[in-house]
Amino acid sequence: MMKTTYHVQSGKTKSWEIKKEGAKQATKTFETKEEAYQFGRQICDENRPSELVVHQENGQIEDRSLYNS
Repeated sequence: MMKTTYHVQSGKTKSWEIKKEGAKQATKTFETKEEAYQFGRQICDENRPSELVVHQENGQIEDRSLYNS
């Protein structure tokens, strides 16, 4: 089974979003990074095996978490 990767990244309008790798649009948008992170943890936990990649506002990777089966 292939791993699905989700990204917590800065949005276009001072927002934070969860985006599935390869998708053109965000899965969901949030006001804060913490809200996006918590949702990302939940969606990764529900869709194992998966990976959550958290980015800083400038786009650099801050953290990675693996969710295995």
